[in-house]
Amino acid sequence: MGLKTTAALAAVISTSAFADSSLTTKLGAEMWWPSTEVNEAKRDDATTPTIYAAIEHDVKYVPDARIRYGSVDADYMAFDKLDLTLYYRILEHDLMHFDAGITFSDLGNTKYVEAVSKDERTFDETIWAWYGYAELTVPNTNIDIIGEMNFGNSNGIKSTDLMAGAQYRLPLGSSTLALRGGYRVIDLESKETFTPDEGSDLGKPFIFANGFFVGAEFSF
Repeated sequence: MGLKTTAALAAVISTSAFADSSLTTKLGAEMWWPSTEVNEAKRDDATTPTIYAAIEHDVKYVPDARIRYGSVDADYMAFDKLDLTLYYRILEHDLMHFDAGITFSDLGNTKYVEAVSKDERTFDETIWAWYGYAELTVPNTNIDIIGEMNFGNSNGIKSTDLMAGAQYRLPLGSSTLALRGGYRVIDLESKETFTPDEGSDLGKPFIFANGFFVGAEFSF
């Protein structure tokens, strides 16, 4: 976990203003099964765990915060992705919830392998992206349709991290357990790093991971 990211999250959580606020803590874990694609050529599959924690509160003007970590490790591409998301709850309704903010991502332990020459390159960078999250509740049920978007272009990397799915909420007294599942896509594009060698018949300069996930989130 990057020191700068950890320090930033700690600064948000430890502010004295929280002493008089109502706090909600969310802890989540997911298992993701992405297929990988490099330069428009399909490659191997991977199994990827993801964990995250979020703090939400009612302190005016101070954003909520989430930290999330996941890793993709495949033959032709690999990266660790540590996200710090700062966001505001823009809309709160019985049937709809919407958040918006910004995500800072630390990409580490990276690998891109050019398929013909087997040239291996790295792209360790810190990037940022716009963040949005929405929940739409099916009336008279504990089922929500959920979706998340992170989209940005910084430090020579155009990034997209999308999720769409559903969750079922199980009330547990003052806490809630949500069982979640859906589909996630991560697309990273960089002409500098992911361009195939000259003369190669490979396609566009990107790496791509997409597949289904299941998980659970506990909030208290």
